[in-house]
Amino acid sequence: MAGNFKTIIKSFYGKHKKKIFTTLRIVVSVGLIAYLIKSQFKDFKTILDMIKTVNIPLLLAAASIHIFGVWISAVRWQILLKTQGIKISQGYLSSSFLIGSFFNNVLPTSVGGDIFRSLDIANKTKISVGKSASVIVIDRFAGIISAALYAVIALFLGFATIGTTSYVIPIAIFFAICIILGFLILNPSILRLNKIVGKIKFLSKIREKLLEVYHTFLSFKKYKLALFEALLCSLALQFGVICHYYLAARSLGINLSLTSFFFIVPVVTIIAMLPITIGGTGLRENALVFFMVALGAQSGKAAMTSLVLFAMLLVLGIIGGIIYALRPFILKQSQPTPKDLQQKLNSSVQDMADRANQADKGNKNEG
Repeated sequence: MAGNFKTIIKSFYGKHKKKIFTTLRIVVSVGLIAYLIKSQFKDFKTILDMIKTVNIPLLLAAASIHIFGVWISAVRWQILLKTQGIKISQGYLSSSFLIGSFFNNVLPTSVGGDIFRSLDIANKTKISVGKSASVIVIDRFAGIISAALYAVIALFLGFATIGTTSYVIPIAIFFAICIILGFLILNPSILRLNKIVGKIKFLSKIREKLLEVYHTFLSFKKYKLALFEALLCSLALQFGVICHYYLAARSLGINLSLTSFFFIVPVVTIIAMLPITIGGTGLRENALVFFMVALGAQSGKAAMTSLVLFAMLLVLGIIGGIIYALRPFILKQSQPTPKDLQQKLNSSVQDMADRANQADKGNKNEG
């Protein structure tokens, strides 16, 4: 009886693994936001009273930076795509980026924003998902490197220790890891990954896909200027995010300096990358409150700032959702549903596996 029960549980887990993990991440996100609200505000009236004190011009200035953020993100993505001979307008890339934010921040599915962007460009340009995803990896990594650079700058600006806690070693370790990973991404041949893929059984099933990713990474080594331009875009984007947080805080009467956010934003960004919530929701807001309070902000105002910034992300995601709904009519082409995207992702991996198996059989027959 116990054996049958274990078999049923194992089978259920195998079939619904993604749904289980997505549900858990939703629960963690909702729980963290609920904890933040309950721990920082006595009642709803307290929240309303605080909203009434908001400096509207500063809040609008903070919100307007999102326009710059979407534009510079599209420019960076376009620069990297051009290295692979792919030419797409900034307008289309901006719409894809906004829809990605919809999948990340509003629609809690297993299809994340980066997966949507990869599949969207692959579908638009008729390139492989592997090549499209490889460009997204470089795009995202440029953002991580810029966050690490600003964190290092913050150390030199005097934010090495907050309270009694020193952040020198964690930031130094993270920066070193970023440099090593960046070197390995641009020089994958050092680890002989192309040979390792063929030797490991479960990787050999998708060998063709992985080798394409490998060769795409390798090709970026020839485009140093494009990579430098992408990094400059990332630095500009990160500075925009810093100003976005700073202006939002100022709109609620928090008088932390702009340089304070040179430390806060990169560290919060890094923490929000932990894959235990939906799009960093909950983790990001609680981490922001923690560091703002540690630097001298009043806890209630810090909490309200984090919630206002979260609301702006939701609005950005909703705009992406509207574009997602309207784009088929504007471009006169069908728009895949989240279920379609998941099936397309699974089928692309399966297709690569089938082709790899066929190649193996062909090699055996020739032998």
